[in-house]
Order: sequence, then structure tokens, then C-alpha cells
Amino acid sequence: MAGTAGEVLAILETIRKCGAPLLSNETVRIMMADQAGGYRQQYEPGSGFGFGWSVITDPAEAGVPFPAGTLKWGGVYGHSWFIDPVNRLTVVALTNTTLEGMWGKFTVDLREAIYAAL
Repeated sequence: MAGTAGEVLAILETIRKCGAPLLSNETVRIMMADQAGGYRQQYEPGSGFGFGWSVITDPAEAGVPFPAGTLKWGGVYGHSWFIDPVNRLTVVALTNTTLEGMWGKFTVDLREAIYAAL
């Protein structure tokens, strides 16, 4: 997938808003559900996998402020995003900072600042 932050945001907002006009509500519901069948991830406790992203299943175990059901993903070249349907948030960060933008302090600081402001 390639695009600007605005284009990525538009697609992710479509997912957050249950798919209209691109996908049916049922398709999005299936995509957002944990499809890993309870398989526990070694490197991301409290998370499962939907069709296309990580799904927060246990926020306390994951050590994140996200509610259960939050979708998130990051890429090795520095993009990251999350969709929090409970708080109606979709956040995209495109940093071009190999690994830092995916796993580093920037993504944690951004997430913490957003949730501190809620």
C-alpha cells in the first residue's frame, strides 16, 4: 500500500466507520475480530490478529491505554497507525524513520500524548 497520510487516513476512517461506502458492515466486523483464535503472541502480549492488523484483546496485559478492540499496525520503514473505535480515533504517523516510527519512543510518546488529552 502506498499513499499520503491523508489517503491512508481516509481508508482507515472507512474501517473505523464500519466500511461504508467501500465495504459492508459485516466484512469490517470480521476484519476487526481477532482471527488468531486466542493464540498468544510472544512479542505483543494482550494482542491478537485481525485480517490486516493487530487487535488489542487485553489492554492491561498489553500495557497500553487503548481499549479492547483497538486496531494497530506499524511498518519497518516508520509508519504506524491505530484505530480506536471506542473513542472514535484514527491516528496515522508516517515518519520515514526505519524501526523508530514502528516500535520506538516516538510512537509511544504520540500514543501517550493523545490519550492524556482525552
